[in-house]
Amino acid sequence: MKISKRRVEYSHLEGNLRLVSMTDEERKELAKQHNTEKWVIAPNLYFVEFSLFNRNYRGYGIKNVNGGIEFINPLYMKNPITLDNKGYVFVAHSKDDSNKHCCLFWEFTDYLAYLSIQKKHFLNLPKDCDCFIMSDVRNFIPMVVDTDDYENIYMFFPNNDTGYTIAKTIQNRNSKHVHDCSLLYAANETLHDFAHAYLEEVNK
Repeated sequence: MKISKRRVEYSHLEGNLRLVSMTDEERKELAKQHNTEKWVIAPNLYFVEFSLFNRNYRGYGIKNVNGGIEFINPLYMKNPITLDNKGYVFVAHSKDDSNKHCCLFWEFTDYLAYLSIQKKHFLNLPKDCDCFIMSDVRNFIPMVVDTDDYENIYMFFPNNDTGYTIAKTIQNRNSKHVHDCSLLYAANETLHDFAHAYLEEVNK
C-alpha cells in the first residue's frame, strides 16, 4: 500500500469514513510502533478506515478544527496526510480558556513525541500547554492568529528551511513571547525523529 503525501478530498472517498475509538490493547500496540508507551497515545486519536480508488486503508488520525482528519499509517507512511478539509489541530490542556501557554508543532507525530518526552523527563519541556498542530503550511495564518494572545509560545518546527522560515516569521510577529525549541533536537530534523531515536536506544 502506498499513499502519496497530498490532500485527499472526501468526495474521492468511497463509502463511509469510519473513526473508531481505540481499546487499551490497541493503544499499547500503536505505542510499540513508536517505541513509546500506551499512555502517549492521546485519547483524541482514533483508528481511521476508508476506501479510495477501490482500495481499503486503515491507520489512525486526529481531527482538525475544520472537521478534516490528519491521517497516518506508520507501517507505510513517514508523514501524515490530510483527509478532506485542511485545518490546524487544537488540543486544549483544560476545558476553560485560562491557559496562557501553548506549543506549536509541525505534524501530529511531533505532538506524540512531545508527550513521550514529557513523561520520560529527559528534557525540560514546557508543561500544561494548549497544543496547536499546523499539519500544512496553508494553515499557518489561522493558527498564528489564534495564538496571538498566549503569553508564552513554544515552537517545535523542523530543522529545515521550511521550519526555519516559519519560526522566524512567528518570532518577528511576536518576539517577546516566542521560544524556539528546535535547538533541543538540533541533530535531528524533527522532534519525532529525535524522540524515536532516543527511545529506540534506551529500550534496547
